[in-house]
Amino acid sequence: MSPDGSARFEGGGAVLECSLVPWDTEIFGFPVAQITRIDIHEGGDPSEVLADFERWCASHVARLISCRLDHEKLRESMALEATGFRFVEMVYGPRFDAFMEIATPRYGVHLSDATPADVSGIERIAYSAFTTGRFLLDDRLAPELSRRRYATWVRTSFESDRHTVLKAEVDSQLVGFLIAEHRPDSSVYWHLTAIAPEWQGMGMGTSVWQATLLRHRSDGASYVETTISGHNLPIINLYARLGFSFRSAQMTFHRLRDPDTGSGR
Repeated sequence: MSPDGSARFEGGGAVLECSLVPWDTEIFGFPVAQITRIDIHEGGDPSEVLADFERWCASHVARLISCRLDHEKLRESMALEATGFRFVEMVYGPRFDAFMEIATPRYGVHLSDATPADVSGIERIAYSAFTTGRFLLDDRLAPELSRRRYATWVRTSFESDRHTVLKAEVDSQLVGFLIAEHRPDSSVYWHLTAIAPEWQGMGMGTSVWQATLLRHRSDGASYVETTISGHNLPIINLYARLGFSFRSAQMTFHRLRDPDTGSGR
């Protein structure tokens, strides 16, 4: 086990890696952990590594554990479900590289780097704009926790050297934001994107996304990637219309663990 609490367990033809999630622990008010990798070879017996993992959870008093698996890892998903994990959502990884095919935005969107003075307005959007995040979909968790998590995500992104917070305005009104990471290979990853609730359903998302893609094109980006919930059909349709391709899918699992008994629910 490493000093930061992460661990790796191996045996019986299986491997499991896990770590604590301090940012979610702070928001939720109880220890949150994640399985970052689980592989079970054909014919393997994961009971040993799962027992080791359970002891690790007990030592850290972990209450919520999450895991994302490639959609083809059914052997691993069934092993998790046998220990109390529940499927929550499917997520997709859209990718865009058709920079010469971006249409002109319908709305006159002004896109710029957000400043500390914009934090409260962007936090307001982040707090209220999302309805399909995995913590909101899991009705065992209080919705307020998920909304607070999105707002906190905005604030910590302002403090990160890796992230750029972009604000989208129309006629000087804040209509949305994006949190982007420019990676060493010239690609861009969108960590969090949202349109203010009062501007949703009007085609504003299309214009903001187009304006952002045009900015990335002028910056020399090679491609753009992001992650979206399979429950968010409007945004899936939006990305399809914009020319994104869908190249991957992952299953999200949660386990709510009783720290006293170790049982899941």
